[in-house]
Amino acid sequence: MPFHFSWYFFIMASVNDLKNAAPGSLKLFDIRKKPDERQIPGSQRAEGEAIESNPPFGKGDRVILYCGSGNSCSRIAGELQQRGYANVEALDGGYAAWVEAGLPLEDR
Repeated sequence: MPFHFSWYFFIMASVNDLKNAAPGSLKLFDIRKKPDERQIPGSQRAEGEAIESNPPFGKGDRVILYCGSGNSCSRIAGELQQRGYANVEALDGGYAAWVEAGLPLEDR
């Protein structure tokens, strides 16, 4: 769904988008500031500021970022999209939305 952030628009990934993504079709980053011992399956842990300043992926890669609630990852996804990373999305509702949907988690 389109999301307005400041003066530009970007696309957010829904929990269903992530759940239904083909294996290996995207890179998933957990950028929670205070992560617990669990994560969404297939996640890589990274600091949001590090991803924003030096993305560990190419401009053509499909990437989904998630934080605790969707706020921090939305801001970072929007900034990266403005810099040409058109396929970077934020998980709408973040980790909390995934957990609330009762979807699986894995240990870090």
